[in-house]
Amino acid sequence: MSRLPLALVILALGLGSAHAADDLTVTLGGGLKTEPGWDGSKSYVLSPFPIIGLRFLRSPLTGEPTTDTGFGVAPSFRYLEKRHFGAASTMAGLPDVATAFEAGLTVDYTDRNWRAFVTGRQGFGGHHGQIFELGVDGILRPIDRLTLEAGPRLSFATGDYMRTYYGVSTASSLATGVPAYDPGTGFRGAGLAGRATWDIDRNWLVRGDASWTHLSDKIASSPIMRAEGRRDQFSVGLGVAYRFGVNWR
Repeated sequence: MSRLPLALVILALGLGSAHAADDLTVTLGGGLKTEPGWDGSKSYVLSPFPIIGLRFLRSPLTGEPTTDTGFGVAPSFRYLEKRHFGAASTMAGLPDVATAFEAGLTVDYTDRNWRAFVTGRQGFGGHHGQIFELGVDGILRPIDRLTLEAGPRLSFATGDYMRTYYGVSTASSLATGVPAYDPGTGFRGAGLAGRATWDIDRNWLVRGDASWTHLSDKIASSPIMRAEGRRDQFSVGLGVAYRFGVNWR
């Protein structure tokens, strides 16, 4: 898993640089991110930080050149470590949650100085729920080659996701003595996120991401969170990526 971003960069090197005649710009790369081990955890881990993006320079519908503003689409990924409560934990005996991977899409509208987006991801492995995120960013370019983006975030999750990480079934409650809890579908949390992108040259870039999420009252009320979690969640990632052009005509 951790080798994936490097492999994508190596692949990109063989596909050429972006230039004006291309129809699509692809960005591939990666690095490392520090984030909670599981969603709500008070312990942090290092995990892969993939950087994958698509930008249409020519509309796939009309064939006409696009501008720097308008609608765009990009893949979205998230990786969550396995959750396990040891024998010393008051949550010992609750089922483990296997390593999870989320994949989906972000659709956005970008203007010169702002960007609004919606993201949807499907879970695989440890959970099979869906996550939805809404956000708006202000965009600044204080100096040549540096772009700063930051703004508020809202997050929602389906019942499968919420029950996996914060719920306690009746059977588990009877076996462990932990109170049963079913958080259901709904609001996951709100927070802030930011990104800084430094263009080394026409093709190479360095990107840093940071985020803070304040989990919802529904999540904070879970007996798992009260015993082993932390409501405020932070993440910081840093990576390198390569941009290249693709021509489908």
